[in-house]
Amino acid sequence: STFAMATATRGLMTRLPVSMLSNCLLIKWCCILLILPSVSSLCSNERTNGSTNSTSASSKSLYCKHSSDSNENSDATTCNSNISVPSDADRPFFATWPKWLQNGLRDSGGVKFIVDTATRTLAGPTFYYDNPWCLPEFVRISGQEYPWLVSLLRLAGVIDDDAPNVQFSKEAYGEHRMQVAQVMINEEVDERNMSAPLFIFLHGGAWGSGFPTMYRLISLLFLKRNFRTVILGYRTYPEASIDGQMDDLCSAVDYFSAKYGGVGRSRGPIVLMGHSSGAHVSMLAALKGRLPSLNALILASGIYDLERQFEQEKRIGVSEISPMSAANGFTTENLQKYSPCRIVKSSSSKLTPLGLPPMLLLHGEADDITLPQNSIDFNDLFKTLPNMTGRLERMSSQGRESVDIEIIQDAGHQEIVLDTCLGGDTQSKIIDWLD
Repeated sequence: STFAMATATRGLMTRLPVSMLSNCLLIKWCCILLILPSVSSLCSNERTNGSTNSTSASSKSLYCKHSSDSNENSDATTCNSNISVPSDADRPFFATWPKWLQNGLRDSGGVKFIVDTATRTLAGPTFYYDNPWCLPEFVRISGQEYPWLVSLLRLAGVIDDDAPNVQFSKEAYGEHRMQVAQVMINEEVDERNMSAPLFIFLHGGAWGSGFPTMYRLISLLFLKRNFRTVILGYRTYPEASIDGQMDDLCSAVDYFSAKYGGVGRSRGPIVLMGHSSGAHVSMLAALKGRLPSLNALILASGIYDLERQFEQEKRIGVSEISPMSAANGFTTENLQKYSPCRIVKSSSSKLTPLGLPPMLLLHGEADDITLPQNSIDFNDLFKTLPNMTGRLERMSSQGRESVDIEIIQDAGHQEIVLDTCLGGDTQSKIIDWLD
């Protein structure tokens, strides 16, 4: 019966536009029922956001070949992993589904719908149940979205009278429905004070899921420091591939930098933070010279070698359903093309600087989705390749280009974000680095 439901759901999903699917309760709950048995375990072991990549029928033989000889062809940009292959019992149940079904869910937007729905209906409520103090803070920084609730909670003493009100708005920077950001500014920050710093956050979600509201609490740290904060929404797969996602990021940074960043001497510093696939998109855009206005770049749980990440996805059994390879062009050549480590290596022999802002690489020691070796090797790449060390020293002395890394003990893939929101080692490292 489950297979019959999956077949029927897949048939409908491949024939209806995503906008219609989002309004069809029958399809919604069919999808939820299909995935529900493993949602709790996926959330607990953080494979929801880590499920990145998949293959198409046309690229199946390519990936089989890549799997067999990847270790033989590894170089400075691709590092071998010592992670053992999980047993069948440890793999997600959908790993045994037919490839056409996994690929269909991925390419129709079904994976995005399932993950985002599970976040709204399961992970979100569970988070606020475990951290009840966060709900009033969420309401407070939402400002005009819930003005009556803010007043009620202040009256009841749940929100401290000394806590500043926050101006909240949803602002479109493009025409697509997903090109909308959530902007939060402390009311005590004068709108005409354009020297106030600007913080922009790009969420992760395996290039194919996620939405700004689930990351709104990350603004708390920066609002307390009088940043204007912007949580970006952007087109994810299948609405956009990696190039479209970079376009959205660059358009948003240009738009909000012009609106809130100031000009000339009144220009405030601009900090961009990306998490997981958001870190990959941010790093890639910066390496291509498309983010010249940035003053600092924070990359959390990032992926810098897509070939190695594909191998990791195969180990944990999500490579066919994850949007990673689809969003990044499927082929080995494209995975190399969109791997920041490859770009850094190819740029190391050039005389022109990379033009990067100061960077902080953050990674959880216990991250089994995007392994911490991603950040360790990427950091080493900057500092050990020929002609790169001297350039880093010269650029750092000019206050332009430097790379720092922090591996957070006992932190997994999502703990990096939670620590930034709630307080912890990650938040402390960010504050110390920005100071």
